[in-house]
Amino acid sequence: MNETKMSAWILGALALIGCILSGSAKAEDPIVLRFADDIPKTHPISVYGSKVWMDEVEKRTNGRVRFQWYPSGQLGRGRDVLALVQSGAIDVGSIGPSYTPEKLPLSSVAELPSMFGSSCAGSQAAWVLMRKGGLLDEKEYAPLGLHVVFAFTNPPYEVQTVKRDVSTPSDMKGLRLKTLGGASDDAALKLGAVPVQMAVPDLFLGLQRGTVDGRFGAFTSVYANSTQDVLSRSTEGADIGGFVLGTFIGDRRWKSLPTDVQDAMLQAGDVAWKSFCAEADKENVAQAKALVEKNHWVVHTLTADEKAAWQNLLTPVTAEWAKRLDGRGKPGTAVLDAFRAAVH
Repeated sequence: MNETKMSAWILGALALIGCILSGSAKAEDPIVLRFADDIPKTHPISVYGSKVWMDEVEKRTNGRVRFQWYPSGQLGRGRDVLALVQSGAIDVGSIGPSYTPEKLPLSSVAELPSMFGSSCAGSQAAWVLMRKGGLLDEKEYAPLGLHVVFAFTNPPYEVQTVKRDVSTPSDMKGLRLKTLGGASDDAALKLGAVPVQMAVPDLFLGLQRGTVDGRFGAFTSVYANSTQDVLSRSTEGADIGGFVLGTFIGDRRWKSLPTDVQDAMLQAGDVAWKSFCAEADKENVAQAKALVEKNHWVVHTLTADEKAAWQNLLTPVTAEWAKRLDGRGKPGTAVLDAFRAAVH
Protein backbone atom coordinates (compact mmCIF):
# COMPACT_ATOMS: atom_id res chain seq x y z
CA MET A 1 0.00 0.00 0.00
CA ASN A 2 1.57 3.33 -1.07
CA GLU A 3 1.70 6.36 1.20
CA THR A 4 -1.21 8.09 -0.51
CA LYS A 5 -3.47 5.07 -0.19
CA MET A 6 -2.34 4.54 3.41
CA SER A 7 -3.18 8.14 4.29
CA ALA A 8 -6.59 7.83 2.66
CA TRP A 9 -7.27 4.60 4.54
CA ILE A 10 -6.23 6.16 7.86
CA LEU A 11 -8.34 9.25 7.24
CA GLY A 12 -11.29 7.06 6.30
CA ALA A 13 -10.86 4.94 9.42
CA LEU A 14 -10.60 8.02 11.61
CA ALA A 15 -13.73 9.45 10.00
CA LEU A 16 -15.59 6.18 10.67
CA ILE A 17 -14.41 6.15 14.28
CA GLY A 18 -15.48 9.78 14.59
CA CYS A 19 -18.94 8.93 13.30
CA ILE A 20 -19.22 6.05 15.74
CA LEU A 21 -18.08 8.20 18.63
CA SER A 22 -20.35 11.02 17.52
CA GLY A 23 -23.29 8.61 17.38
CA SER A 24 -22.47 7.32 20.85
CA ALA A 25 -22.28 10.84 22.20
CA LYS A 26 -25.62 11.73 20.70
CA ALA A 27 -27.15 8.59 22.16
CA GLU A 28 -26.16 9.89 25.59
CA ASP A 29 -27.43 13.43 25.02
CA PRO A 30 -30.34 14.49 27.26
CA ILE A 31 -33.79 13.52 25.99
CA VAL A 32 -36.16 16.40 26.61
CA LEU A 33 -39.86 15.53 26.49
CA ARG A 34 -42.78 17.98 26.49
CA PHE A 35 -45.50 16.85 28.90
CA ALA A 36 -48.89 18.58 28.84
CA ASP A 37 -52.26 18.21 30.57
CA ASP A 38 -55.11 20.41 31.78
CA ILE A 39 -54.67 19.66 35.48
CA PRO A 40 -53.41 22.24 38.02
CA LYS A 41 -49.98 21.58 39.55
CA THR A 42 -51.53 21.49 43.03
CA HIS A 43 -54.14 18.85 42.16
CA PRO A 44 -53.58 15.36 43.68
CA ILE A 45 -53.30 13.94 40.15
CA SER A 46 -50.29 16.19 39.56
CA VAL A 47 -48.72 15.92 43.01
CA TYR A 48 -49.06 12.18 43.56
CA GLY A 49 -49.28 10.98 39.97
CA SER A 50 -47.81 12.94 37.07
CA LYS A 51 -44.95 14.53 39.06
CA VAL A 52 -44.07 11.18 40.64
CA TRP A 53 -43.97 9.54 37.20
CA MET A 54 -41.71 12.22 35.72
CA ASP A 55 -39.37 12.20 38.71
CA GLU A 56 -39.20 8.41 38.62
CA VAL A 57 -38.35 8.39 34.89
CA GLU A 58 -35.59 10.94 35.46
CA LYS A 59 -34.21 8.89 38.36
CA ARG A 60 -34.30 5.59 36.47
CA THR A 61 -32.51 7.13 33.47
CA ASN A 62 -29.93 8.91 35.67
CA GLY A 63 -31.17 12.28 34.49
CA ARG A 64 -30.88 11.44 30.82
CA VAL A 65 -34.61 12.04 30.33
CA ARG A 66 -35.91 15.45 31.32
CA PHE A 67 -39.34 16.99 31.08
CA GLN A 68 -40.78 20.35 30.14
CA TRP A 69 -44.12 20.35 31.95
CA TYR A 70 -47.12 22.38 30.78
CA PRO A 71 -49.97 21.83 33.29
CA SER A 72 -53.32 23.61 33.68
CA GLY A 73 -54.21 23.57 29.99
CA GLN A 74 -51.31 25.80 28.94
CA LEU A 75 -51.05 24.02 25.59
CA GLY A 76 -54.68 22.94 25.22
CA ARG A 77 -57.77 21.72 27.05
CA GLY A 78 -58.23 18.07 27.97
CA ARG A 79 -60.10 17.30 24.76
CA ASP A 80 -57.16 18.69 22.73
CA VAL A 81 -54.39 16.60 24.29
CA LEU A 82 -55.01 13.43 22.28
CA ALA A 83 -54.61 15.29 18.96
CA LEU A 84 -51.52 17.11 20.28
CA VAL A 85 -49.86 13.79 21.15
CA GLN A 86 -50.80 12.16 17.86
CA SER A 87 -49.50 15.11 15.84
CA GLY A 88 -46.23 15.28 17.77
CA ALA A 89 -46.92 18.82 18.97
CA ILE A 90 -46.27 17.42 22.46
CA ASP A 91 -44.43 14.24 23.39
CA VAL A 92 -46.45 13.08 26.40
CA GLY A 93 -49.98 13.96 27.47
CA SER A 94 -52.55 12.94 30.05
CA ILE A 95 -55.91 12.06 28.55
CA GLY A 96 -59.23 11.10 30.12
CA PRO A 97 -61.22 8.93 27.69
CA SER A 98 -64.31 10.94 28.57
CA TYR A 99 -62.62 13.96 26.94
CA THR A 100 -62.77 12.25 23.55
CA PRO A 101 -65.34 9.44 23.87
CA GLU A 102 -65.55 9.02 20.12
CA LYS A 103 -61.84 8.10 19.99
CA LEU A 104 -61.52 6.14 23.27
CA PRO A 105 -64.94 4.56 23.90
CA LEU A 106 -63.64 1.29 25.36
CA SER A 107 -61.48 3.02 27.95
CA SER A 108 -64.54 4.47 29.67
CA VAL A 109 -65.12 0.99 31.14
CA ALA A 110 -63.35 2.32 34.24
CA GLU A 111 -65.89 5.13 34.52
CA LEU A 112 -68.94 2.88 34.76
CA PRO A 113 -70.87 2.60 38.06
CA SER A 114 -69.88 0.06 40.72
CA MET A 115 -66.74 -1.20 38.97
CA PHE A 116 -64.34 -0.98 41.93
CA GLY A 117 -64.33 -0.01 45.59
CA SER A 118 -61.17 2.09 45.81
CA SER A 119 -58.68 4.03 43.73
CA CYS A 120 -56.09 1.26 44.14
CA ALA A 121 -58.47 -1.47 42.99
CA GLY A 122 -59.51 0.52 39.94
CA SER A 123 -56.01 1.76 39.13
CA GLN A 124 -54.54 -1.72 39.13
CA ALA A 125 -57.22 -2.97 36.74
CA ALA A 126 -56.82 0.06 34.46
CA TRP A 127 -53.04 -0.41 34.30
CA VAL A 128 -53.38 -4.12 33.49
CA LEU A 129 -55.65 -3.35 30.52
CA MET A 130 -54.02 -0.13 29.32
CA ARG A 131 -50.29 -0.79 29.51
CA LYS A 132 -48.26 -2.42 26.75
CA GLY A 133 -49.75 -5.82 25.85
CA GLY A 134 -53.06 -5.19 27.63
CA LEU A 135 -56.45 -5.60 26.01
CA LEU A 136 -57.11 -1.87 25.74
CA ASP A 137 -53.60 -1.32 24.38
CA GLU A 138 -54.31 -3.88 21.66
CA LYS A 139 -57.87 -2.82 20.82
CA GLU A 140 -57.78 0.95 21.31
CA TYR A 141 -54.38 2.59 21.71
CA ALA A 142 -52.14 0.74 19.26
CA PRO A 143 -54.51 1.47 16.33
CA LEU A 144 -54.31 5.18 17.27
CA GLY A 145 -50.51 5.14 17.53
CA LEU A 146 -50.49 5.61 21.31
CA HIS A 147 -48.54 3.99 24.14
CA VAL A 148 -49.78 4.24 27.74
CA VAL A 149 -46.97 4.88 30.23
CA PHE A 150 -49.05 5.62 33.33
CA ALA A 151 -52.72 5.16 34.25
CA PHE A 152 -54.95 5.36 37.32
CA THR A 153 -58.54 5.78 38.47
CA ASN A 154 -59.92 8.15 41.08
CA PRO A 155 -61.86 6.78 44.06
CA PRO A 156 -65.51 6.00 43.22
CA TYR A 157 -67.53 9.13 42.57
CA GLU A 158 -70.30 10.58 44.72
CA VAL A 159 -73.07 13.08 44.02
CA GLN A 160 -71.99 16.44 45.45
CA THR A 161 -74.39 19.39 45.36
CA VAL A 162 -74.68 23.07 46.23
CA LYS A 163 -78.08 22.94 47.96
CA ARG A 164 -80.10 19.78 47.39
CA ASP A 165 -79.90 16.84 49.76
CA VAL A 166 -79.49 13.58 47.86
CA SER A 167 -80.00 10.15 49.38
CA THR A 168 -82.07 8.23 46.83
CA PRO A 169 -82.07 8.19 43.02
CA SER A 170 -85.37 10.08 42.97
CA ASP A 171 -83.60 13.08 44.53
CA MET A 172 -81.55 13.43 41.33
CA LYS A 173 -84.40 14.46 39.08
CA GLY A 174 -83.67 17.67 37.20
CA LEU A 175 -80.29 18.34 38.81
CA ARG A 176 -77.74 19.86 36.43
CA LEU A 177 -74.50 18.07 37.22
CA LYS A 178 -70.98 18.50 35.94
CA THR A 179 -70.11 15.11 34.47
CA LEU A 180 -67.24 13.62 32.49
CA GLY A 181 -69.06 12.68 29.31
CA GLY A 182 -69.40 9.14 28.00
CA ALA A 183 -70.41 6.63 30.68
CA SER A 184 -70.77 9.43 33.22
CA ASP A 185 -73.45 11.08 31.10
CA ASP A 186 -75.26 7.74 30.75
CA ALA A 187 -75.42 7.41 34.53
CA ALA A 188 -76.70 10.96 34.99
CA LEU A 189 -79.45 10.49 32.41
CA LYS A 190 -80.49 7.16 33.92
CA LEU A 191 -80.89 8.95 37.27
CA GLY A 192 -83.01 11.72 35.78
CA ALA A 193 -80.29 14.38 36.04
CA VAL A 194 -79.02 16.70 33.31
CA PRO A 195 -75.36 16.08 32.43
CA VAL A 196 -73.25 19.16 31.76
CA GLN A 197 -69.71 18.77 30.45
CA MET A 198 -67.43 21.41 31.85
CA ALA A 199 -63.66 21.79 32.18
CA VAL A 200 -62.29 21.53 35.72
CA PRO A 201 -60.99 25.14 35.76
CA ASP A 202 -64.56 26.34 35.02
CA LEU A 203 -66.21 24.32 37.78
CA PHE A 204 -65.98 26.88 40.60
CA LEU A 205 -67.68 29.64 38.62
CA GLY A 206 -70.19 27.17 37.19
CA LEU A 207 -71.28 26.20 40.71
CA GLN A 208 -71.19 29.76 42.02
CA ARG A 209 -73.30 31.14 39.17
CA GLY A 210 -75.75 28.25 39.16
CA THR A 211 -74.77 26.95 35.72
CA VAL A 212 -74.62 23.57 37.42
CA ASP A 213 -76.20 22.39 40.68
CA GLY A 214 -73.38 20.02 41.58
CA ARG A 215 -71.04 17.43 40.20
CA PHE A 216 -70.04 13.80 40.13
CA GLY A 217 -66.75 13.61 42.01
CA ALA A 218 -64.59 12.23 44.78
CA PHE A 219 -63.88 13.96 48.08
CA THR A 220 -60.17 13.93 47.31
CA SER A 221 -60.45 16.64 44.62
CA VAL A 222 -62.76 19.11 46.40
CA TYR A 223 -60.05 21.24 47.99
CA ALA A 224 -57.86 20.96 44.90
CA ASN A 225 -60.71 22.43 42.84
CA SER A 226 -61.42 25.11 45.48
CA THR A 227 -65.07 24.05 45.63
CA GLN A 228 -65.27 23.35 49.37
CA ASP A 229 -67.24 26.55 50.01
CA VAL A 230 -69.63 26.40 47.06
CA LEU A 231 -70.56 22.73 47.38
CA SER A 232 -72.13 21.74 50.69
CA ARG A 233 -73.63 18.24 50.42
CA SER A 234 -72.54 14.80 49.29
CA THR A 235 -73.56 11.19 49.22
CA GLU A 236 -71.22 8.56 50.63
CA GLY A 237 -71.52 5.16 49.01
CA ALA A 238 -73.48 6.00 45.84
CA ASP A 239 -70.60 4.82 43.60
CA ILE A 240 -72.08 6.37 40.46
CA GLY A 241 -68.90 5.88 38.44
CA GLY A 242 -65.39 7.25 38.40
CA PHE A 243 -62.63 8.77 36.33
CA VAL A 244 -59.70 7.15 34.57
CA LEU A 245 -56.68 9.03 33.25
CA GLY A 246 -54.00 7.66 30.97
CA THR A 247 -50.65 9.27 30.21
CA PHE A 248 -49.69 8.65 26.60
CA ILE A 249 -46.75 9.02 24.26
CA GLY A 250 -47.09 8.97 20.50
CA ASP A 251 -45.82 6.01 18.47
CA ARG A 252 -43.20 7.94 16.52
CA ARG A 253 -41.66 9.46 19.65
CA TRP A 254 -41.87 6.12 21.46
CA LYS A 255 -39.97 4.32 18.71
CA SER A 256 -37.27 6.99 18.77
CA LEU A 257 -36.48 6.21 22.41
CA PRO A 258 -33.89 3.62 23.44
CA THR A 259 -35.31 0.39 24.86
CA ASP A 260 -33.92 1.12 28.31
CA VAL A 261 -35.79 4.45 28.37
CA GLN A 262 -39.03 2.76 27.30
CA ASP A 263 -38.56 0.21 30.08
CA ALA A 264 -37.88 2.99 32.59
CA MET A 265 -41.12 4.72 31.62
CA LEU A 266 -43.21 1.60 32.13
CA GLN A 267 -41.47 0.79 35.41
CA ALA A 268 -42.12 4.37 36.52
CA GLY A 269 -45.76 3.82 35.57
CA ASP A 270 -45.97 1.00 38.10
CA VAL A 271 -44.55 3.26 40.78
CA ALA A 272 -46.78 6.21 39.88
CA TRP A 273 -50.18 4.52 39.90
CA LYS A 274 -49.41 2.92 43.25
CA SER A 275 -48.27 6.26 44.63
CA PHE A 276 -51.35 8.07 43.40
CA CYS A 277 -53.94 5.53 44.48
CA ALA A 278 -52.50 5.09 47.98
CA GLU A 279 -52.64 8.84 48.58
CA ALA A 280 -56.02 9.23 46.87
CA ASP A 281 -57.68 6.55 48.97
CA LYS A 282 -56.19 7.97 52.17
CA GLU A 283 -57.11 11.56 51.32
CA ASN A 284 -60.60 10.63 50.21
CA VAL A 285 -61.41 9.52 53.75
CA ALA A 286 -59.54 12.36 55.45
CA GLN A 287 -61.03 15.07 53.27
CA ALA A 288 -64.59 13.79 53.69
CA LYS A 289 -64.08 14.20 57.43
CA ALA A 290 -62.52 17.64 57.02
CA LEU A 291 -65.35 18.86 54.81
CA VAL A 292 -67.85 18.00 57.53
CA GLU A 293 -65.81 19.40 60.41
CA LYS A 294 -64.28 22.49 58.81
CA ASN A 295 -66.63 23.40 56.00
CA HIS A 296 -69.88 22.16 57.58
CA TRP A 297 -70.81 19.85 54.73
CA VAL A 298 -73.73 17.47 55.12
CA VAL A 299 -72.50 14.02 54.06
CA HIS A 300 -75.18 11.35 53.88
CA THR A 301 -73.88 7.80 54.25
CA LEU A 302 -76.24 5.58 52.31
CA THR A 303 -78.01 2.77 54.12
CA ALA A 304 -77.93 -0.75 52.69
CA ASP A 305 -81.41 -0.26 51.22
CA GLU A 306 -80.45 3.07 49.68
CA LYS A 307 -77.30 1.57 48.15
CA ALA A 308 -79.38 -1.23 46.65
CA ALA A 309 -81.74 1.33 45.10
CA TRP A 310 -78.83 3.13 43.42
CA GLN A 311 -77.26 -0.11 42.19
CA ASN A 312 -80.55 -1.46 40.83
CA LEU A 313 -81.07 1.67 38.79
CA LEU A 314 -77.46 1.99 37.60
CA THR A 315 -76.73 -1.67 36.79
CA PRO A 316 -78.36 -1.41 33.34
CA VAL A 317 -75.94 1.42 32.43
CA THR A 318 -73.07 -1.07 32.41
CA ALA A 319 -74.90 -3.70 30.36
CA GLU A 320 -76.15 -1.10 27.89
CA TRP A 321 -72.65 0.35 27.51
CA ALA A 322 -71.20 -3.04 26.57
CA LYS A 323 -74.10 -3.92 24.25
CA ARG A 324 -73.88 -0.59 22.45
CA LEU A 325 -70.16 -1.04 21.76
CA ASP A 326 -70.62 -4.66 20.71
CA GLY A 327 -73.17 -3.41 18.20
CA ARG A 328 -70.57 -1.03 16.76
CA GLY A 329 -68.15 -3.91 16.23
CA LYS A 330 -66.07 -3.06 19.30
CA PRO A 331 -65.39 -5.60 22.08
CA GLY A 332 -67.40 -3.90 24.81
CA THR A 333 -68.38 -7.09 26.63
CA ALA A 334 -64.84 -8.50 26.40
CA VAL A 335 -63.34 -5.33 27.85
CA LEU A 336 -65.98 -5.18 30.61
CA ASP A 337 -65.29 -8.78 31.60
CA ALA A 338 -61.52 -8.26 31.49
CA PHE A 339 -61.72 -5.16 33.67
CA ARG A 340 -63.86 -6.88 36.26
CA ALA A 341 -61.47 -9.84 36.31
CA ALA A 342 -58.52 -7.49 36.89
CA VAL A 343 -60.10 -5.77 39.91
CA HIS A 344 -58.76 -7.07 43.23
